[in-house]
Amino acid sequence: MSLPLPVSLAHARLTMDTIQPSEVDTPESAAAAYDAQDQLSELIDSPALGWKVGATSPASQEKLGVKTPICGPVFERTILQSGDKVDLSYFHHQPGLESEFAFTIGLTVRPGGPAMTAATAREMVSSVHVAIELVCSRFEENFEADPALLVADGALHAALILGPGSKPEKVADLSSHQLRTQINGEDIGIGTGAEVLGNPYESLAWLCNHLNKRGLTLPSGSVVTTGAATGLHLTETNQEIATDGGILGSATLNLVG
Repeated sequence: MSLPLPVSLAHARLTMDTIQPSEVDTPESAAAAYDAQDQLSELIDSPALGWKVGATSPASQEKLGVKTPICGPVFERTILQSGDKVDLSYFHHQPGLESEFAFTIGLTVRPGGPAMTAATAREMVSSVHVAIELVCSRFEENFEADPALLVADGALHAALILGPGSKPEKVADLSSHQLRTQINGEDIGIGTGAEVLGNPYESLAWLCNHLNKRGLTLPSGSVVTTGAATGLHLTETNQEIATDGGILGSATLNLVG
């Protein structure tokens, strides 16, 4: 008899084992997948400090087989410090690297309010960061697992590295602001906030509306990372990876192992 999906996912994180999809029941709807994600969060021995939003471009939606963005919790233990060294054995697969815009939320958003727009979402933000998100799943097939399983697993979140915070007014238009993804000092990807639903604040608005529909609160101080601006890049051992956001600063991480 197979274990419930959230239990299997929590066990996989604890033991660093991967899961064969045939060993678990695949959620039959998006709602069921997010319910499983909630149950997983309750089993993780680390508080959730925010959210990641993914599949915010047509290319990423096509890759994952979804038609809308997806989201998952960011746990305290998955937030690493810029400049850290981390062994690749920390991850279930060699993680994908995404350069992103992230926000720290300056007020508590409770369910029951009006629908959020990019303009109203911007008013909630106390600081803007460049970020590195590392992504992989706990399934043997990694990115190729069923989308419902990927949502239940936390929407592929593996680690988040934030750059220094800046006031939102430092960059008037994030949709045209450029991020550079670098490995060992060389640019491997360049993109702008337009890759993230047209504007990273649209990604934040999507998350707020999603949480509102699910009756969930977004607490003040939460971190929200908004989706890849330069695409997905595979990583290898002994790499210094970086996201360079110009006047917004940079985030770096050294992958060893």
